[in-house]
Amino acid sequence: MRKFKSIMGCTWAILAFIIALVTFLGNDSFSRELASATGITVSPWYSGGEVVKTIEHGAYKTSLHRPVFDSLIGQTKEGFVQINWDPTAGLPPEIRESIDYNGDGKEDFVIILNPATGEVKLTTGNPSALSVDNAYRLRNGWAVRVRLKR
Repeated sequence: MRKFKSIMGCTWAILAFIIALVTFLGNDSFSRELASATGITVSPWYSGGEVVKTIEHGAYKTSLHRPVFDSLIGQTKEGFVQINWDPTAGLPPEIRESIDYNGDGKEDFVIILNPATGEVKLTTGNPSALSVDNAYRLRNGWAVRVRLKR
């Protein structure tokens, strides 16, 4: 009886592991529904945070994300704000964007992006904007993260 229980327990553990793998790897929509039902969200350090403002430029749009200072407990002294431009097909040879990340009506910095080379220049008018942290190509556009001081 003890051996039977042991075999059944191991069999059930192996089957549960296989079912979990098939569920998450084979069915993307089911895994998303299951994750959303649990209330799990993607960290803003990975996703860039929620989009707070979208600026339409005709052939392309600019999406400004909220400033991210989140940490496990409280907030960090340094964070970032992410700016996205998409779609790639509509981007001009040089993007020059004035950004007001804190919503006070004043220009905080100007960012210049060359989509062909990925070169980024930052002109800051706010001492809280430190530098360009990251510029990277997305599936359908570009994103730039600007480091901020709280």
